[in-house]
Amino acid sequence: MNQLQISGIYAITDPNLLTSEQQLLDGVAQALAAGVSIIQYRDKQATQAQKLFRAKAITELCNQHQAKCIINDSLSLALAANAHGVHLGQTDGSIAQARAALPNDAIVGVTCHDDLQLAIKAQNEGASYVAFGRFFPSNTKPQAKPAKISVLFEAKQQLSIPVVAIGGINQHNIDQIIRTGVDSIAIIDAIFGQNDIRHSAQQLVHEFLAHEFNHSTNERSLG
Repeated sequence: MNQLQISGIYAITDPNLLTSEQQLLDGVAQALAAGVSIIQYRDKQATQAQKLFRAKAITELCNQHQAKCIINDSLSLALAANAHGVHLGQTDGSIAQARAALPNDAIVGVTCHDDLQLAIKAQNEGASYVAFGRFFPSNTKPQAKPAKISVLFEAKQQLSIPVVAIGGINQHNIDQIIRTGVDSIAIIDAIFGQNDIRHSAQQLVHEFLAHEFNHSTNERSLG
């Protein structure tokens, strides 16, 4: 399981923000150039043929930047595109099924909303990481149930796999999430909904890395 590869800023595509194939691939390329370490391809609108082409292209872009491409909800698409893994919602199939079908080093992420017990169950079943959220109002999923930031502190104490935060996180509130010690922060609108995708992504990557540097420096000084 590629646990250690789940860190930093994790960008998720949205067909309502990247409305054409060219926009999608250009946007992903800009995010990767800014230092985003994971791209999740999420698209509920395209045809299967379009999804396969786009997933393959994004995987190739990620390979060029030593980043990871994760496919949202579709194990079959992840396999066909030779992506680095799949992200499963609570109704998108089992972790065991994904583990059996994917290579041994594939990433399998699981949505856990605000439920720590779901996360513990996912860890026990072989998930590579778990994702909690939403924490702030979200343009992508406005009806999603809000989660308390305290669940992230609890998750970091009780889980041994990486913890990802998602939902309405942007340049103005990312500090509140970074302080919980999460391994990765997933962002949609604050990257792909901005006029300058690369600059927006760079700001978020810088915030995350600056905290990591300060945290490791403090640990060394305490030691």
